[in-house]
Amino acid sequence: MNPFLIELEKKIISLKSSQRLKAIKAEFEAEGTRIEELSILSHLCTTNSIPLTLKVGGPCAKRDIYEAFQIGANEILVPMVESAFAIEYCSDAYMALIPNFQSLKTRPLLSVNIESKKAIQNIDSILESIKNLSLPINSIVIGRSDLANSLGEKDVNSELILDLSYMLIKKCREINLKVTIGGNLTRHSYKFINNFDNNIYAFESRKCTFSNLEPLSQNSFNALINDGLEFELSWLKFKRSLYQDRSEEENFRISKISKRINQ
Repeated sequence: MNPFLIELEKKIISLKSSQRLKAIKAEFEAEGTRIEELSILSHLCTTNSIPLTLKVGGPCAKRDIYEAFQIGANEILVPMVESAFAIEYCSDAYMALIPNFQSLKTRPLLSVNIESKKAIQNIDSILESIKNLSLPINSIVIGRSDLANSLGEKDVNSELILDLSYMLIKKCREINLKVTIGGNLTRHSYKFINNFDNNIYAFESRKCTFSNLEPLSQNSFNALINDGLEFELSWLKFKRSLYQDRSEEENFRISKISKRINQ
């Protein structure tokens, strides 16, 4: 068995023991997860009874949403939702697949990223669509990195991003919508996250989502962030080893065929 895969499973078990881990994440969007990689991650999550979140390519990525259902993801996260049209489109794509997966014991939840200047400008119409059309949106994820970039702000922990987060949380609470905060979380993000007490449902790194429903000390926060980063590092090392092994297989065959040419 691949030693990096063994290490990866150890990291998952360690994360689960914290009692704060809500989900392991995979991404078709920024991370570019391949189907085979997704299958491996899904198997690890299923084996260890850990929910899997799949971040799809965007609001119009119907095939990605289908893959999320097919792989058994517990949550589908849709990035770059910037308008009422976009959130209605991905909601329609999601709902259209439900009849095809009636055999599932539980359907995946549907969440969306708010992570751009345009999304902030259109937030009222986005939230009105969720409320008035009873869209199947479980939560909003504030993507601080892309949001800061779109606003020309270098610091994701800045007062500007903090004020916008307060605004988004207040508006979401008015329609009973959960909020998660993500985007370049480090130990320096503790003060930012702690500002909201338990008014945010969770916080997330690229690979892990953690519960925020109970108070969290600075040391505990630091430990969770480090555990999440160590898991991501183990995942990257496993992927590297996977493709290195396959490359060696091909190199052997390449050498063999090359010798046969012109013999």
